[in-house]
Amino acid sequence: MPSQSAAENVQPPLGTAGTEPAEGNLYFFDYKQAYQAAMTRRQVPTQHPTITSLQVCFYDGPAREDALDNMVNLPFEEVATKLVDLPYQLPTGIIFPIGTPANFIDEISRVFEKSLIQVKEQRSMLVERIKKELTRRAPEFDHDKPLRILVRASRLTTVMQHCSKQLATAMKNLGHEVLLDIEENDMQLLDEYLHLKNYREFNPHVVFNINALSTEHLHPDVFHFSWWQDPMPCIVSGKALPWRSRDIVLSLTRDFDNYLRNCKCPAVKRQHFCIDEDIFNSEYPVPRENKIVFIGSSYRDRLTHSLAEKGALEEIVRRLEGGDPINESFLRPLAEQWNINYHHLYWDLFHYAARDITLQWLCRESTIPVEVYGRGWEGDPVVQPHYRGELPHGKPVAEMYNSARFALITHPFEINSQRLVEAAACGAQPVIFDCRHTAEAPHWDQYCRFFRTAKQLSECLTDRRNIDPRPVAEQFTYKTLAKYVTETVYQKLNW
Repeated sequence: MPSQSAAENVQPPLGTAGTEPAEGNLYFFDYKQAYQAAMTRRQVPTQHPTITSLQVCFYDGPAREDALDNMVNLPFEEVATKLVDLPYQLPTGIIFPIGTPANFIDEISRVFEKSLIQVKEQRSMLVERIKKELTRRAPEFDHDKPLRILVRASRLTTVMQHCSKQLATAMKNLGHEVLLDIEENDMQLLDEYLHLKNYREFNPHVVFNINALSTEHLHPDVFHFSWWQDPMPCIVSGKALPWRSRDIVLSLTRDFDNYLRNCKCPAVKRQHFCIDEDIFNSEYPVPRENKIVFIGSSYRDRLTHSLAEKGALEEIVRRLEGGDPINESFLRPLAEQWNINYHHLYWDLFHYAARDITLQWLCRESTIPVEVYGRGWEGDPVVQPHYRGELPHGKPVAEMYNSARFALITHPFEINSQRLVEAAACGAQPVIFDCRHTAEAPHWDQYCRFFRTAKQLSECLTDRRNIDPRPVAEQFTYKTLAKYVTETVYQKLNW
């Protein structure tokens, strides 16, 4: 039975007769109703603002062979026990057959709600139990056996999950046992308990995380690699983090280096984005057209449209249009002048200007066809005529770069971005927003075209030189990163 505090949190009955709620996974007592709902392939919200899940239709009674892939058999009497280990969002509604008495709907709904509370309580209890168990369980290293490497990821990410998948493949190609701990499809969502459960069953020697330091459950002998690619709250805070002697910390840029050092990280190694050579190459059988493509999401949704933000953004754009370099010495006083949080000004407004505004330049000035792919461009009236929708990461992106002579690359402070390496590997000549005044070397001057103004951007596209950018990509491979991980472990083990 749920605790008293849990019982007090029970919401009004979730059940309805015959009518489906608009959002969330559903539980059905009638198989035909479940089947009809599953056929609609409805997408339901997740905790991510734009990434959804395929709706799961749970159904009572015996399992059926003709059930669709998004139908899950869950007898009512087993809800509180089976749901604990199922990798789906919990049901948010119950659908009763038409004609079900109201008093029955009310009673069963309340029982169901209490079962969901029990599921949450059980998962919380198991999380604490497994963490204590794992901190005491040392991995056994054997020089004659491959390493067991767990790469943790989430499908509620855009770039990171693909980095994790490709690194896992590279590790496997080196002969190691690898578990990519991620959802198997777009219905699943793994919570902390399910991740820990997978960890316990795999018992890794090495854990690799992107943008996360989840080490509180690790035995001291387990190696942990964290690769920081975004300004996550845990490192931006500046508070000391619980670094371990077997933590190896990788950082994408100098900005992240500084964040990590402020969090008392003892050592940071540079690790740029990588590519999968089997995907990103120039061997696709598509004609290369005299066009320029841009692949990436808009920063428009990060704007709050306040008067202060508008004023600060106007000054950033004015400096951008003048071709003047933008750096911290300009941005910090600007944040103080407009009383705007510097993190928001730097990571949102500055990025919006470097990406969205320069893409608008391209769409206005280009004398060759422009194609834009990604998220959030529907609402930009300048970009929208050139917008072609989203591209799944991987081969579709590589094929698009293979089809274009030029690729627009916009990053406010980094030359060696993932998009640069992907485009260069596919033979598309990079046209890059010029941030060489702040970006770390190498800058690949002989392989790229740089611009700071709309006029310079237009001139990049009329330059008749043929540049082969493929040498840029040669050192940015997952194979190289995978070798670094394993060689580091071997070195620390004195193998």
